[in-house]
Amino acid sequence: MDHRISSLFVATLLATFQSVFSLETVDCVEAQPKPQSKPAFVLEGVELAHNIEIDEFTLSRNGEGIRMINFLGFEYKVYVASFWTVDELKSIEDILACDKPKRMDFTFLKSFGKSKVSKAWRLQLDDSVSYKYDSWAEDRAAFIEFFGDIAQGGTQTVIMIGDETIVIDQGVEKGKIIGKDFQKAFLSMWFGEKPVTSDLKAGLLGLMRRNNF
Repeated sequence: MDHRISSLFVATLLATFQSVFSLETVDCVEAQPKPQSKPAFVLEGVELAHNIEIDEFTLSRNGEGIRMINFLGFEYKVYVASFWTVDELKSIEDILACDKPKRMDFTFLKSFGKSKVSKAWRLQLDDSVSYKYDSWAEDRAAFIEFFGDIAQGGTQTVIMIGDETIVIDQGVEKGKIIGKDFQKAFLSMWFGEKPVTSDLKAGLLGLMRRNNF
């Protein structure tokens, strides 16, 4: 009888010890911090991811900025521009020398009809593009025609990969232009001698950042 009681006591003590040890282990695991992804950076209400994927490439946000226009002495915010690259690029020379994919997004803070969108692209291309080539006029016209009405919060996207420039309007691919010459011309508009604005150029090159975002 004493032997049975002793065995029962030992079994009960062992079960209690295992239960306590198991609970302590679970508590320890649950207390470990869970890894969290870095939240998107928000500019004028527009969320800008830190990284995006294009094919097998991971692109990081090289820079961002706001397109401002002056009308009758008042400054108006038109769109948020962002520039993604595989490598950090800080000059037009770096950008043109890099053959890896690039992407630019333009998220509009106001809505505009197709005629105003076309006029804006036409005026900006004519004013700021510093590199021209034989078929520039045809490529320019095709590029402008890709875009339609733009809604507030809508995004126009230009992706440069290989020798293709792919145009996406509010999530819908509209077409592409083949040739490195067009890419060089398009990039000269933002980073060349007569950029859209000097502040936007600096922003897209990541030179306006006051902290790491």
